[in-house]
Amino acid sequence: MKQQWKNLVAGALAAASLTGIAMAQSNAPAPKTWADSLTFKGDLRYRYESIQDDAKQDANGDEYTRERNRIRARLGAEAKISSPLKAGLELSTGGEDPVSGNQTLGDGFGKEEMRLSLAYVDYSFFGENPNELHAVAGKMKNPFLTMPDDLVWDGDLTPEGLALKGQLGGGFATLFANGGYLWVQERSAEDDLMLYAGQVAAKFQFVPEIGLTVGVSAYAFQDIEGTDVVDWEDKNNSYGNSTVAGSVSGDVTNKAWATEFLPVVYFAQLDLWMAGKPIALFAQELSNVDADELDQGHLVGATLGKAKNPKTWEIGYSYAKLEKDATVGMFTDSDRWGGGTDGKGHRVYGKYQAMKNLQLGATYLVGEKKISDEAKTTDYDRLQIDLSVNF
Repeated sequence: MKQQWKNLVAGALAAASLTGIAMAQSNAPAPKTWADSLTFKGDLRYRYESIQDDAKQDANGDEYTRERNRIRARLGAEAKISSPLKAGLELSTGGEDPVSGNQTLGDGFGKEEMRLSLAYVDYSFFGENPNELHAVAGKMKNPFLTMPDDLVWDGDLTPEGLALKGQLGGGFATLFANGGYLWVQERSAEDDLMLYAGQVAAKFQFVPEIGLTVGVSAYAFQDIEGTDVVDWEDKNNSYGNSTVAGSVSGDVTNKAWATEFLPVVYFAQLDLWMAGKPIALFAQELSNVDADELDQGHLVGATLGKAKNPKTWEIGYSYAKLEKDATVGMFTDSDRWGGGTDGKGHRVYGKYQAMKNLQLGATYLVGEKKISDEAKTTDYDRLQIDLSVNF
């Protein structure tokens, strides 16, 4: 039954994407010139970072604080091919890291590389309409609703595959439905590692100053238990997840996932206005229904203000805990306790919009990693100071 559902979702997504492209070719006329169809945007962030990770020691066996300067640069373009159809590309620093665009400075002034972070086509079945249904194909922005701080996804992750994004209603109630047929790892000699995902949510706008969003997501990873961990760092890293011995390459025994993953996430966000400032209260509860233990995740947080217009500010706090096999560790927030699962901690941040397109920010994270084993649990502290420019 599970396989039939997965095949049905895959077929529906593929058919919707192909149908959308075909319809776009015969629908509304193209813009007058190619320049009219293009929109360019980009951003640059300069970051100072200080990390105190008690799990790491120097050559003398002493704990140390790592300090580094980093940049993240992104440049993207989106083309409106016709009224319902658009396509986009984006280049980003960060190498092959799927959950970060940061590039550490200090490599003998060597030139930094940029890679393709987005390449997608987006077809809107209803055009410019509050009731929306989009089919997206390629390397895309995260198609799922997420929290200001999220248990499953890092904000820089750009999934690959097919997705459907739907929105219906407005006024008092708006319904959302999102689905994904996503390729995690293509394998030449065995079944591919896939992600079949679905999400439903509703937003209730009781009065202009009070809104509530609630929903549930299910992320079904296929063919993951017993296969080698996808380790983009090539450091035999399991990103917090439980492992067993994997395939042998030379003298190195790789790690393989010890369990399946089907994390189900319940989420809610309450948006308020108080004294002229927006307030958001949010929470997530996660359970990996395919694991027998160490399968839970919890998150609560709040934000006050919005750093958008010049001389506006924003502050926020969140607490997160992810047990070892709550979700796939390589996709989670890369800053909390150094990334992955098997950790818990607090995040406090502040932002100030100094002028149009120029923002200052600071974030402090404090927590613990390897919490599944008290004998191995260590403290983790991280300070980030950012200067961000959008254009």
